[in-house]
Amino acid sequence: MGFVDAHTHLWFNEVVTPDMLERSSSVGHRIPIFYREQVLREMDDANLEYVVIVAYPMRKLWGAKEDFPIRTLRALRDVPDRFSVVGGVEVTSLTTEETLKWLGAQYEAGVSGFKLHPPHMWIKPNDYRPEERGVKQLEVLYQFAEDHSLPVMIHTGTSSFLPSRNKYGDPVFVDDVVVDFPRLKVILAHMGRPNWVGSAFQLVRIRKNLWGDVSSIPPKRLLNYLPRLEEVRDKMLYGSDVGDLGVKGLSSNLEEFLQVSVSEESKVLMASTNPRQIYHKIER
Repeated sequence: MGFVDAHTHLWFNEVVTPDMLERSSSVGHRIPIFYREQVLREMDDANLEYVVIVAYPMRKLWGAKEDFPIRTLRALRDVPDRFSVVGGVEVTSLTTEETLKWLGAQYEAGVSGFKLHPPHMWIKPNDYRPEERGVKQLEVLYQFAEDHSLPVMIHTGTSSFLPSRNKYGDPVFVDDVVVDFPRLKVILAHMGRPNWVGSAFQLVRIRKNLWGDVSSIPPKRLLNYLPRLEEVRDKMLYGSDVGDLGVKGLSSNLEEFLQVSVSEESKVLMASTNPRQIYHKIER
């Protein structure tokens, strides 16, 4: 049984549009273009059985909309055993009816979950609540995911891209979500790095339906951020965040993770066992 990378941004050349490339120059990070056969060779060399591609809408950054994950899935239909695709909806740009329509379309296409990126979408994860903004579309997202047994990945921590509003990156806002939707599996992407790692750790530790991923945290610094990592190893996922700034590559990041000074059992749990419980392959 091989490894699983539970968080990448492997956006392939046939999926990225010229408009997305043009817009990327204004956000401080040009979209990296990947080529599928090259990625597959690297996966084989690293014993990566499959990787999770996060393909969420991002109007404020690169202009991608709700069809982005569907186009990504179509581009991978002949290798469904090597990839998993996480989609999403930008709830502040859609009506309730449009939100439900796109969630259904992505589900039928084969997504393995949905992503919410609060700093990029300018929304708090608990903004569905009446004492917050009462965003019904956000409640629809969580309810649909819970009803269809799909996880929701929520970005926590800062983002350096120019349109980002980092006040929305605090993981404490996710606490309402896991309380209000107890059957929903929620993943704290990046574990609140670098500002809120302590809060993220405590929430994962005490909330049974809350998980975390360590993507974007350099493996060599992982235990500096999370010295008690092994206490929550049953609910932690390995991810590289390949495609983002500063990440070396699929194989090199995994190799560094496998050198971290935690037990071999913890490494297997994080980089193989746990992600299989969360994200299914395209073939299901």
